[in-house]
Amino acid sequence: MSAIGDWNEQACVDPMLSIAIHEGWSRRWSHAGRLADYVATYFATYLRDVGARMQAEGGAFLAYAVNELVENAVKFGHGGQIEISANVVGDELVLHVASGAPSDTASRYLRVVEEIAAGDPLLLFMERVERNASEGPSSGSGLGLLTMMTDYGARLGWRFEGLDEEFCRVQTMARWPLADST
Repeated sequence: MSAIGDWNEQACVDPMLSIAIHEGWSRRWSHAGRLADYVATYFATYLRDVGARMQAEGGAFLAYAVNELVENAVKFGHGGQIEISANVVGDELVLHVASGAPSDTASRYLRVVEEIAAGDPLLLFMERVERNASEGPSSGSGLGLLTMMTDYGARLGWRFEGLDEEFCRVQTMARWPLADST
């Protein structure tokens, strides 16, 4: 399947950091926060050296994005390997998370991300917050993805491979601008 949203195939090549979480780790997914902090710390020196708008802001984005994307991979996955990579491509910090998922679950996730990719992130964010307030929290609402877009200015993209098979590969990419957009 083709890419959805803001996908950059070149950003997946030769990452600065690559981590594979092997099968069975999902039972301990509550440790994703520590992993997220590690990735943010790993890039802290680089962010400071390139003069990113604020080292703290880049670290906050990475910590939030890694936690959110790994949590989604665990929540919607089948317990298999999760691959995380991070890179700087041009003037962007790029986070890429890939995992396997049952195709029926991935199809539901696909509908959510297609709506996010086609819609206005701020309006969708407000709709989801209102819906969660009136109906209760909903797993799979896309609120975490929308938070990355609205609070951090991230650009998101997705790829779904093998949706017609029992299990498919789901990839999510979050791209954060290093340069000040003001």
